[in-house]
Amino acid sequence: MRQPEGPSPWVVLLDRTWDFFASTKVASVLIVLIAAASILGTLIEQESLYQDWRPPYLYYPDRYGEFWGNLFMRLGLTHTYSSVWYAALILMLVISLIICSLHRLVPLHRQLVRPQVWKLPHFLRKQQVVLEAGVSLGEAEARLKKAGYRIWRDRECLYAEKGRLSRYGPYILHIGLLVVCFAAFAKALPGWDESQDVWIPDGQTVKVPGTDFAITNHQFTIELYENGMPSRYATDASILVEGQEVVRKTIEVNKPLSYGGWDIYQASWREEPGVAHLRLVHAETGQVVTRIPFDLRDPAPEYPIEGTNLQVAVRTYLHDFMLDPETNQPTNASYEVRNPVVMAEVVTADTEQVLGRVALVILGDVPAVYAGPYYLEVERVDTRWYTALKLHQDKTVPYMYAGLAVVFIGMLITFFIFHWQVWVREENGGVLIGARAYKNRFGLTREIQRLFGAPQGEGTERNDTA
Repeated sequence: MRQPEGPSPWVVLLDRTWDFFASTKVASVLIVLIAAASILGTLIEQESLYQDWRPPYLYYPDRYGEFWGNLFMRLGLTHTYSSVWYAALILMLVISLIICSLHRLVPLHRQLVRPQVWKLPHFLRKQQVVLEAGVSLGEAEARLKKAGYRIWRDRECLYAEKGRLSRYGPYILHIGLLVVCFAAFAKALPGWDESQDVWIPDGQTVKVPGTDFAITNHQFTIELYENGMPSRYATDASILVEGQEVVRKTIEVNKPLSYGGWDIYQASWREEPGVAHLRLVHAETGQVVTRIPFDLRDPAPEYPIEGTNLQVAVRTYLHDFMLDPETNQPTNASYEVRNPVVMAEVVTADTEQVLGRVALVILGDVPAVYAGPYYLEVERVDTRWYTALKLHQDKTVPYMYAGLAVVFIGMLITFFIFHWQVWVREENGGVLIGARAYKNRFGLTREIQRLFGAPQGEGTERNDTA
């Protein structure tokens, strides 16, 4: 005999998944975990917000110690809101809220819009407030209607209620939480929560990648304590759109400039050699032929010698000279201007005939190496200040605020509107009244007392006439 087949494993899995996410305990645990993760994400400086030029693998071990800094990075706590595990918690909470709401809201709504009016006396006597009054059913209806109740009648019974909206408050709150969750989840999506660092030297303008505006650093200012620590640093900055200044403000720590949805913060600074003032000297006479303002970050390819047909042509320039250990070829050791070396030629401007070659280590006391009648020497080196501005744009903020506003409305409805239900049944020449409050039971008792007289008790079955 063939055994009857049981339910499909997929059906069993879906049922168990539904029951799991329909549990309020699961939702509570998820909320606690998300709250704890959010607190950690607030206490631990996030990668997109810390005000330092160093990359995370250098910054966090120095900021929190070798062990904790590396642990925070491995756990993803340095980018909490964009981490996979945080997004998974948010997604699970969204699923839980949706399933919890559907699991309870549908039967609740059906019960509220189609209330059962006709009840037996023992049902009324089991309610929180019970009262027998010597009035007619019509008089009881009139009193309840005057007090703001909605009335339904069925034969010798009536049902009255007010404050029904209170029962929907938790689900309105759930909707707000869903909006907040979706906003938090959107932080992990490309283009929703962006940040980037921009380094701008004094007096220069830099186009911000991915935007339609540029930032001008008019002047970076730093003030120091007596021990050499910075007491204040700020940037006099302008926003330029198509070459026109649209806003100008001094940016300081915790005083950002806001434009086009971007918040522009003062993040860091650095000082480096900026312009080397070089002298081209005739080797035999010692006469200075010309002076060259040599930009150590972005030098020009040629420097014409005024009044002559000659020019100094830069053939190779390295801002941090070193020899590659593998290829033994000159290369840059870092991005910083630390060991600038220039190799140039003195040529005729029209035919580019080489008259001399020179190699110069700009910082240090190493004399120039040259071949021909000319050599270069350093007159002085001016430093240059760079400001580091951190740009942050979070498109989820309006949705986050909207969700929190809905949460607030849901809390107001839940805690400050009271759903009161009253059943009235004709009995023994008067009426039997049973009432129930989902909140503020004391207020309901006082209202029934005001409308019909003193209640006989709560949940009792005494038959004294009020």
